[in-house]
Amino acid sequence: MRRELLKLALALPAFSVAASRAFAQAWPSKPVRLVLPSGAGGGADIFGRPMAEYLGKELKQQFVVENRPGANGILAHEAVVRQPPDGHTVLISFSAAIIANKLLQPKMSHDPLKDFTPVAQIGGGGGNLLIVNPDLPIRNMKDLYEYAKSKNGSATYGSWGIASGGHLVMEMIKTRTGMQITHVPYKTVAQISPDVVSGVLGISTIDAASPLPFIKSGRVRAIATLAPQRLPQTPEVPTLKEQGIDYEIAPVYGVYVPAGTPKAIIDALNAAVNKWLALPETISYFETKQNGPKPQILSAEEFARKQDRDVALWRKLIEDSKVTL
Repeated sequence: MRRELLKLALALPAFSVAASRAFAQAWPSKPVRLVLPSGAGGGADIFGRPMAEYLGKELKQQFVVENRPGANGILAHEAVVRQPPDGHTVLISFSAAIIANKLLQPKMSHDPLKDFTPVAQIGGGGGNLLIVNPDLPIRNMKDLYEYAKSKNGSATYGSWGIASGGHLVMEMIKTRTGMQITHVPYKTVAQISPDVVSGVLGISTIDAASPLPFIKSGRVRAIATLAPQRLPQTPEVPTLKEQGIDYEIAPVYGVYVPAGTPKAIIDALNAAVNKWLALPETISYFETKQNGPKPQILSAEEFARKQDRDVALWRKLIEDSKVTL
């Protein structure tokens, strides 16, 4: 995989130069807003800022990062969806925000599957983690079931919001196992780890990156990987499937623009993002900082087709979770 990415990196410069010219012709010279669905230190923020810095240099256009956390990505969506489709407002979003919101909330003010055009996939589908306070007698999913049973319905768990991937996965587990545990939604991912460390919150789903310092120091214990495969920085943490829960969704982040954005801008952004993803330092960054697999290089059209296929997987997860809003 690394060899293929390096080959791609060598092939991209010529196309990237042409894309940059098309980009410059299509865009007047003024700052581009890059809207992120997480707060400072959250999943999208960790890679969004270095990506914005690279895009600014590569496309010779200033990229200004704007954090809009909350409502499972909806606040970030609303900051972008009504903007002119001229490439001056770009969104980073994630599978649950784009797909699950659409399936769960058909009367939303916008349709994320229609109102945004996929530009580039970021990451290879790293998934999330299930973490606990280390003082709790929980080291695996079996222990979690026993702990919840001992609490007679008073056990709670956190996630980064209603209808988030972490919320849906835990509700699916509850449906399949009969476990009784109540959801506590947070506004941002960054709020979760400190509360688990302090014991304010004993159990939570969380992204795979932000709790790494706490996991490495022993202040938080990870008991399950919410992804199809174990993750590079937490290889000791088994997947849900290894612990008896059949779960195969690999959520990803992606770059989006408002529907109707010219193809020249979409192609230029796709080329620049993919060039950044193919850099050896970016590959290392995803493995170490994002705790995720190597990035997948997809064209805008390939990313759109993948998203269409993922809709069926998320629909099944929602049905299994029995979550309604």
